Amino acid sequence: MAMAHVTSAVQLAEPCFLCQPDHPWIYETSQHFVAMLGLGPIGEGYSLIAARDHVPSMLDLEPAEAEELAEFTQRVRERLRPHYGEAVVTEHGRIAPCLTAYARVFEPHCLHAHRLVFAGHTRVDLAASYSRVKARRYQSFLEAQRYFDSEGQYLYSEDADGSCEVVPVHGPLPRQFFRRLIASRSGNPHLSDWNVYPQFDVVAAAQRRLS
Repeated sequence: MAMAHVTSAVQLAEPCFLCQPDHPWIYETSQHFVAMLGLGPIGEGYSLIAARDHVPSMLDLEPAEAEELAEFTQRVRERLRPHYGEAVVTEHGRIAPCLTAYARVFEPHCLHAHRLVFAGHTRVDLAASYSRVKARRYQSFLEAQRYFDSEGQYLYSEDADGSCEVVPVHGPLPRQFFRRLIASRSGNPHLSDWNVYPQFDVVAAAQRRLS
């Protein structure tokens, strides 16, 4: 069930990099979403899809915006595919991107829905990667958005064919879960820390390729 947008002003411990999306790394836009290259790419083409509004998560979007997101995500995939092949889309839902501490529960903070897009990957086996809770499998994001009913944090992975898995998160979970997972799978676990390895040269290469 969709939740109301978070519109009230909040005092942030750290600035949210998604709140002002006017950035040269943006390469695709729609009415409610932007796609931009991400800092600390684990592979060239690594991107973020972010909602323009403050929304707790992509599964909390209103139906019309969920439809727009599904179409927008497909556009992003098509933009990346000629250069990098297929892509996996992930989300750690209902967690504030501007916080650095471990997250345990829904945080009434800067909840700014965003997805991570890992170009060059076709699947994340979320059921095997997070085995504490049984993963729920759906044919599409829209099906997951309609039927997933857990109210807390969740992990979402969408394969190249559009099918997806969602698991509710109970208890503490290290931030950057998906970055750690993909970096380890790629044989470069150190790249999960974008603060230490921002890789501006890789971002610049993708910017030139997508321009």
